Amino acid sequence: MFKTESRNPATYESEKITPTVSEKTVQSQHFSSPIARIESVSPADLTAAVQDDLACYASISEKCNIGATMKIPISGGWVFASILSIRTREAGQALELAMTFVGAIQDGVFARGVDTFPAVHAPVYLASDEDQRHLYQQSGHDCIRIGTVYPSPDVPAMLNIEKLLSRHFSVLGSTGSGKSCTLALMIHKLVESCPQAHVLILDPHNEYAKSFETMGEHFNTENLSLPYWLMNFEEHIEIFVGRELTDRDSDIDILKRCLFSARKASAAEHSLSRLTVDTPIPYKLTDLLRALEEEIGRLEKAENTQPYLRLKAKIEELRSDRRFAFMFSGLLVQDSLHDLVSRLLRFPVEGRPVSTLDLSGIPSEIVDVVVSLISRLVFDFSMWSRKAGASTPLLLVCEEAHRYVPHHSSGDKRLQSARKSLERIAKEGRKYGVSLGLVSQRPSDLSEAILSQCGTVISMRMNNERDRKFVENTMPEGASHFLRLLPSLQNQECLVSGEGSACPLRVRLDYLDIPYQPASNDLDFASLWRHDLPDTHNTIHQTLRAWRRGIR
Repeated sequence: MFKTESRNPATYESEKITPTVSEKTVQSQHFSSPIARIESVSPADLTAAVQDDLACYASISEKCNIGATMKIPISGGWVFASILSIRTREAGQALELAMTFVGAIQDGVFARGVDTFPAVHAPVYLASDEDQRHLYQQSGHDCIRIGTVYPSPDVPAMLNIEKLLSRHFSVLGSTGSGKSCTLALMIHKLVESCPQAHVLILDPHNEYAKSFETMGEHFNTENLSLPYWLMNFEEHIEIFVGRELTDRDSDIDILKRCLFSARKASAAEHSLSRLTVDTPIPYKLTDLLRALEEEIGRLEKAENTQPYLRLKAKIEELRSDRRFAFMFSGLLVQDSLHDLVSRLLRFPVEGRPVSTLDLSGIPSEIVDVVVSLISRLVFDFSMWSRKAGASTPLLLVCEEAHRYVPHHSSGDKRLQSARKSLERIAKEGRKYGVSLGLVSQRPSDLSEAILSQCGTVISMRMNNERDRKFVENTMPEGASHFLRLLPSLQNQECLVSGEGSACPLRVRLDYLDIPYQPASNDLDFASLWRHDLPDTHNTIHQTLRAWRRGIR
């Protein structure tokens, strides 16, 4: 599946770098002399002057490049730094390296950040592959490899599973930068390491069914029924009343009374002593319509019937429109919650730990409500299962996340049930074992509150300056220096920062074989336009047939 050079991260666990401040001892390792000497030091970065002329520097420039890792001796160990820029000094041919701190190894133990700074004139050495393995290692079986640390092809880039999932993560980048393949690679590696995982991917473009065909279940409007009665009151409002709430207070008040009446009619079957409009028990749409008609019958003036008639018309529209049949068909009155949770969240796993939910066939009017319902289902199930003493961690991945958790606008007073459900997972999911993965091509359009909850940020190439600035504001542990590299990243490269990695990394991602890649490739205009379709009449017929059936 993966074209990688396998390494066992556990083999690095017992290895230690012998700390020393002796320059003579240091010089015996890897190089006979330092590459540069420190000229200035600040709390976040440092500069160094290359010791020799350009000809000497050219001999090591293949490895000593932008992003290369350097090491400087300190009392009791080493400080590591990454090269941000290389320039020629105005006074002559000597080169100046601008670097940012990565971390330190003291007494053989790596720590993020630096508390002992190198002295001015301290020697600077190019870190060897062995040094970098100590620096970037994530030891043990609770880690997954996603690639190699730039620029070395031999130093594995590892992510800690526990820290990656318990603190949430995001995959960000411009269109075509490789976000879908990166996510697929990560999920495949997670499942390979943890075959009894429970992963649900909300897939708005039906990209991931192909990637997880052999190890997942694919759901769409044809094979999955979502019960309308599982919606909470806010989701009912969004569907029956609308997201724009101006002058709709009467509609909401009527819906609340009638919905409670409809749920109450079914409460006796479930032996519930306490009932609210949010209680997830089945009720009949006919009971809801009957409650509306009874309310209309109590009115004294005909002009007051408008809100009731609007609600009644909307309910009848949803019942009759076949596009909404996956949610509002007559069969959904049955209590199917057990079956829904079992199938969608993979209980039992049975060798297929990944569920992909195709949202492309869901009408745009209710897709936000569906995302809200599913997100809330994941969170509520995890919360109550933990209280019942049988909790199992779940991973919910939200592709095109900016559609459902948009950047907050102070003047926007519309209902945003999906945003609330996902924000709740971002803020409280860790307590109940719910991990959130956000994927977005427009991070500046994404809620800053929810993005800042992502402990690990995986950034692909990002050309838009506004997006880069936004990501910089949410970057964990002050890794914003690395954002300078975003425009120059190639496909199959990313920057990783945050809890999931030992320290900020530039990673060359492992190759994912074609059968396991998402179906996210764009059409090839030049190739397809050189040949006409073999059977245009049948192609148009099949296209129109699928179009009219609402299948995409």
